[in-house]
Amino acid sequence: MHKLIFTLFLILPTLLQAQVTLSDKTLIYSGQINKQNNNTAAELLKNNPTINTFTITSGGGNIALGMDLAELILAHKLTVNIKQFCFSSCANYVLLAGHPTTIEPNAIIGWHGDAASAKWLDSDIDAMVKHLEEPQKSQKWEELRAHYDEIINKASLREKALYKKLNVNHDLFTVGLKPNLRSAAIKQRARGWTYSPKVLNYFGISNISYNNWQPRSAKNFPLLIINDLK
Repeated sequence: MHKLIFTLFLILPTLLQAQVTLSDKTLIYSGQINKQNNNTAAELLKNNPTINTFTITSGGGNIALGMDLAELILAHKLTVNIKQFCFSSCANYVLLAGHPTTIEPNAIIGWHGDAASAKWLDSDIDAMVKHLEEPQKSQKWEELRAHYDEIINKASLREKALYKKLNVNHDLFTVGLKPNLRSAAIKQRARGWTYSPKVLNYFGISNISYNNWQPRSAKNFPLLIINDLK
């Protein structure tokens, strides 16, 4: 469903079994961002008003649910802590929602595009309707094209509104898609990109405490490191 050229390298690792737990005043969110995990987090916050910290390790998940989780964190004014890994929807939304967000020195943070870059390809829809005969095939194809375009358009509008609310430059999502950087990512077999604190500050991100963190790439999860914008 992704139209990024280096899509083949965006297969996320299985980090942890998805779960949400509570430890004292800290909510611990591990694994995929999904509806069940979000509902568990919301219920725990409702029943435990003293919770003040949100620790997450996640390779991302559904775009809308990622924004839901960010809004939940914002509503409860939680401190976000990232110790290990935060990619895709985790970095796109949760990272920006903390009051503040602390990134530990060995954490891996990464991006691979905005909501619009997750648009379903025509070939994806072709595969969905290949079992049908005409004229039903063409009719269903048009229905699915309109349906999925509507999903992405809604997500894109909501995403831009969230970034406006947070006073963050939406280019954070797309710099890594520039031809020269995309080519570099392909050569490195990178699954996305990561930024230096200097670049993140350039995009208007002011809620992060870096705690001696610098961007890094791992052997099992290579990322293109963007230290400067020139």
